[in-house]
Amino acid sequence: MADQRKTIHVVSNSHWDREWGYPFEETRLLLLDFMDELLDLLDTDPDFQSFTMDSQTVCVEDYLELRPEKRATVEKHVQSGRFIVGPWYSLPEEYIVNGESLVRNLVVGHRVADSLGACSKIGYTPFSYGQTSQIPQIYRGFDIDTIIFYRGINVPKSEFILEGPDGSRLLGMRFGCMSRFSYYVYIYRVLRYGSDDVFKRYDWDRGASPFRLASDRHPRAHYYVLDDKKKHWNDEPIREQLLKLVADESEHFTTSQICCMQGFDTSNPDPKESDIIKLCQKLLPEHDIKLSNLKDYMDAMRKEVKNPTVLTGESRDPGSVGKWTHLNGDVISARPLLKIGNNRAEINIQRLAEPWGAIGSWVGGEYFKAALDRCWKLHLRNHPHDTITGAGVDQMELDSLYRFDQINILCDGLTRRSLEAIQIQVDNSDLSERDVALTVFNPTPFPRKGVISCYLDMPQNMDYEAFAVKSPDGKTTYDLQVKEQFPAGVLVRNLQDISIELRADRVHGHVEIDEVPAFGYKTFHLVRQERFNHLPRKNLVPETNVLENEFLRAEFNCDGTIDLLHKETGEYFTGLHYLEDTGETGHSWIHMEPHDNETITSHGLPCAITVEEAGPLYARMRVDYHMQIPIGLERELTAEFREERDDHTSRSKIRKEMIVTSRFELRAGQKRLDVTTSFTNECKNHRLRVVFPTNLTCDRTDSEAAYDVIPRDIHVKKGNAYYGKPNPQYPMHRFVDMHDPKKDVGFAILNNSGLREYEAMDNDDRSLAITLLRCFTYRNCPVFGRFEVHPEMERAQCLGTKLEWAYSIFPHKGDWTNGVYEEAEDHNLPLEPAQVGPHPGKLPKSQSFVELKGKNLQLAAFKRAEDRKTSYVARIFNPTDKAVTGELKFFREVKAAWLTNMNEDRREKLEPKKNSIKVKVGKKKIVTVEFQLQKT
Repeated sequence: MADQRKTIHVVSNSHWDREWGYPFEETRLLLLDFMDELLDLLDTDPDFQSFTMDSQTVCVEDYLELRPEKRATVEKHVQSGRFIVGPWYSLPEEYIVNGESLVRNLVVGHRVADSLGACSKIGYTPFSYGQTSQIPQIYRGFDIDTIIFYRGINVPKSEFILEGPDGSRLLGMRFGCMSRFSYYVYIYRVLRYGSDDVFKRYDWDRGASPFRLASDRHPRAHYYVLDDKKKHWNDEPIREQLLKLVADESEHFTTSQICCMQGFDTSNPDPKESDIIKLCQKLLPEHDIKLSNLKDYMDAMRKEVKNPTVLTGESRDPGSVGKWTHLNGDVISARPLLKIGNNRAEINIQRLAEPWGAIGSWVGGEYFKAALDRCWKLHLRNHPHDTITGAGVDQMELDSLYRFDQINILCDGLTRRSLEAIQIQVDNSDLSERDVALTVFNPTPFPRKGVISCYLDMPQNMDYEAFAVKSPDGKTTYDLQVKEQFPAGVLVRNLQDISIELRADRVHGHVEIDEVPAFGYKTFHLVRQERFNHLPRKNLVPETNVLENEFLRAEFNCDGTIDLLHKETGEYFTGLHYLEDTGETGHSWIHMEPHDNETITSHGLPCAITVEEAGPLYARMRVDYHMQIPIGLERELTAEFREERDDHTSRSKIRKEMIVTSRFELRAGQKRLDVTTSFTNECKNHRLRVVFPTNLTCDRTDSEAAYDVIPRDIHVKKGNAYYGKPNPQYPMHRFVDMHDPKKDVGFAILNNSGLREYEAMDNDDRSLAITLLRCFTYRNCPVFGRFEVHPEMERAQCLGTKLEWAYSIFPHKGDWTNGVYEEAEDHNLPLEPAQVGPHPGKLPKSQSFVELKGKNLQLAAFKRAEDRKTSYVARIFNPTDKAVTGELKFFREVKAAWLTNMNEDRREKLEPKKNSIKVKVGKKKIVTVEFQLQKT
């Protein structure tokens, strides 16, 4: 194959990390230089074929924000196809963000690119640490039929077919001998800098005027080259280098088309690139070498490739081919505050602000499109792979957390306004002005009931001594468990008047309510009475160390572990929920244990167990675990250390007490045990996990990923890249589940606080470990083979940080298809109570606005359409292996409906019947439905 005439496609590009080695604003100053030079090169050199902007668009927005006068120039080159942008907005890590975030990243990326003149339709995806299983279907949803990446893939040749679980296929290419740097290292650096040795150190006498701020305020400042005009032009070794490049790449590429990248991380284009290509062609006449782009390469390769390997499932193989292609899969556990913040923001935008905004607009409220668009852009600016993984500097984390805060503040306000728009239309005119109503809103597309916790005010001078929660007709009284009652002063905002304080007696309690309609509300009345009702029901704390309801019995042992009885199946789980702390010498990308490691668990250690609340509707048990753990490493990494790891260190002999508090909550009628775990970290370089010995006989786990549930083997077989190594940590979204097929018993851990990493241990008790914290000495790798260590960046160690995670223990009958998703939805989207005064309206006391029917069908998005103000969009997916016929039911008749692709381009007209749209959702399919409702 090396003797065959080849066409070498040299793609000029830069991998632009928005923030990583430097904070965003400092990186943006580099972006100004980069873009100025690029636009000048495009203006002055017609032979400079094109430049690929790393498949993103946000950096163009960043540039134009500071250079608005350059927009026309940018648009000119985008429209001509010489400046290639999109299809992504930012460059996300696919396993941390959810599926809807990936889709909306492409939605926004397409619109930004289109506004500039053109959007790339090549699935260039070099940024994520592995490829999630549904990326073929997601790309196909934007009419993209190719994919290019290199992490997580281990096929013998570069060309392949990537097939998603629904059957969607992409023509794929992985880079060859040197990932995305081959031409840059083999040819460009040799010609211009005299060496292809990327490990070579900088020579001071190179004559490029390096400059560095040297005051005490800048001890870690980098040098910046002020004069790089003294570049080499040494063409003597270039023919030999070209032959070596062709030979090495021919080991990977099977056709005559070879793709090589010219560029590096945050590298500026060279004005001489077209001249270098002309030189290369002159020196290598037996092959064709040209400046090209990814589309031209993929089109040419498509015509020649024969019988490429078909890959199925997710791409998370750690044994990737070529140099610098490690999976770096442990990023899912770095800097937990980012994962917690992302999880909250995704729920607030996707499942609260947008859906309630759509419903609110149906009944007369405003759909705050501009505000939601701002939320999305802030959100997606937190999703670049280095940002969301926490692989960058401390300031990057601070900036991200600020953006998450702004998203959540804005979404909370938008959601409240939408619920107000609904509430004012509810007819409560049967109440007097002295009466109080309670409205419970359901943010899920299926009906729900249960025990809600709330603060309810009895306004003073309104004759309230106590109250009962009743149905509007007074026929049903709902059980109320009062925790506490106290006087309160609450601000009442009136935009036409000054703010005034309402004095009230506030009741904090728990109410057991009956069914609240899907994506709707139900009204209850607070009816005056002399005293609160006594509840003649069994207490959920029958013993001082036991929580028990009709479904579960949890007995707390003296070391804080739990013995849990699942009453439906009779399965008895013992020793659940112990803590495991181990050493950490790794970094953002990879977990590593010290050479002389020590693992400490809470097994057998005394702990404090306290009943914090007891009653027939709600009970909470507190467990304080006291563990003595090393304060860090025996030999801490210092700024002088330049290797990836220290192979000769151990955990420190000095110990410090770590107090971890877990609160276990059980409600009447609840099938899961909710847990909130918190602690303030005061030690360095360790990993903390919570472990659940399941003792189930099973050989796999099932965990939620983007629009999918992925099965993964527990026992690593020979031939697997993980064989002979500790079992890998895997990603999860809202749940991970294990199922014993003989007993037909399942055990799931649900989470709603961004926990993203689990390990299923290949041991006798089949333990499931969930990573809470992995803290490390921050270091990055801006130089090949040399790490820059920053012990002063203590946010990577989470020192002094109060951390809190919420998760649930859910034993169940059957596998994950038997109610796990419903419990995960309930855990992530609690019912929302609101107190309100009387008012007239057109809506009834109880109403469903939208309901999704179809077993295991899931709602991912429900919003107004991007580009059509009178249309709305619902995105649903089927994570199972069987087709399901689903139905969307609305509170009004449907005027028209269409199936669209994920970019909301109409594909097929549907035939709704009155207020219903039926749609068949194939196995593992993601379906987007656009609809318009009749006006009242």
